[in-house]
Amino acid sequence: MAYGRPMKGKFRRVPATVHIPTGVLDIIDTHLEEINERDGTKITRSDFIVEAIEAHIKELGLDDGGEGNNGVTPE
Repeated sequence: MAYGRPMKGKFRRVPATVHIPTGVLDIIDTHLEEINERDGTKITRSDFIVEAIEAHIKELGLDDGGEGNNGVTPE
């Protein structure tokens, strides 16, 4: 049984548990509510966290130019 929304594209993703203080989650949720209301989008907390991680990896110079996210999930 599949859970959640379908993956965007054919990129391989796996669930990961992240322990985040509730105060930080409140900040993220408030920010996303404002963006989603203003822009009419549906950005999720997961989308936000993934984008933040990708930006941090790029800032550290550890990115691989997108090569690490091109594995197609086997059917």
